[in-house]
Amino acid sequence: MLEPPDVASLVYRATSQIPRGMVSTYGDIAKALGDVRASRAVGEILSKNPTPIVVPCHRVVYSNGKVGWYSGKGKNSDKKIALLESEGVKIKDGKIENFSSVRFNNFDLPNVLKQLQDEQDQIRRLVVEDDDFETLEYAVGLDVSYLGERAFGVAAVYSLENHELVEVKKIECSVKFPYIPTYLSYREAPVFSRLTDVKNAVYLIDGQGLLHPRVGIASHLGVICNVPTVGAAKSLLYGHVEKPESDKSEITINGKLSGIALKEGSSSTYVSVGHRVSLNTATELCTRFLCRGIPLPLRTAHNEATLARKRAI
Repeated sequence: MLEPPDVASLVYRATSQIPRGMVSTYGDIAKALGDVRASRAVGEILSKNPTPIVVPCHRVVYSNGKVGWYSGKGKNSDKKIALLESEGVKIKDGKIENFSSVRFNNFDLPNVLKQLQDEQDQIRRLVVEDDDFETLEYAVGLDVSYLGERAFGVAAVYSLENHELVEVKKIECSVKFPYIPTYLSYREAPVFSRLTDVKNAVYLIDGQGLLHPRVGIASHLGVICNVPTVGAAKSLLYGHVEKPESDKSEITINGKLSGIALKEGSSSTYVSVGHRVSLNTATELCTRFLCRGIPLPLRTAHNEATLARKRAI
């Protein structure tokens, strides 16, 4: 797996390339990184800029030309306007005048997100969609909770024989890759890969497997760690639920069966192939452990990860 790039450093590098008297947008920087879906992450990173002025984040504005905030949402719009006007940028009613003429997007950056997309496509081709395991004794739920750059990962190990909790494994580590839609693997796989040492286990992951435009965290983790995995997400990223009101419904992508939605009360689990586990077996496992709409190993992992984060505050 490619080493997750230091996106924050690249965002600061891009921002430092914006000339005095010009502006760029969060989306312009995201596109330079390789995917406009990183726009929100760019904004989050710049809101924590440790060296304003040196890294001129006041030169980054919204795509509609509105100046926006400075050093965090809801803050210092007047200061941002004053800095831009001191550099010759004309502003009226909080919006850049002649926006297109002062908009800069000629960045010199590596196309890192495109590189990650290419790797995801390669991993997708390695996914095994059939049952490819010997004896399974445990179902392990994996989840993680965050406090800034601190990640609290949990593996909740359940017996497949009697559905009882056997062990809760915990780790804490630092994570620098930001949340970017469809790139969750590069944020969470380094955490989860340290929790995949349970023998004869299948891993249930709160994330997508093949219900993804390329490949989700469940498939990604399964391939790089060579373990059986199941995508068991709380929300649907990709695909169409054929019968959304049903307790059990097929999920299709371009007419092809690609997952199963399990609904219980107000909660749902969206099941898909991760790696080395068929969709039928993945659905049977999730159904067997379903607890108020969420498989019990995942519910326990989520609760334990949340508790670990709260204790660290």
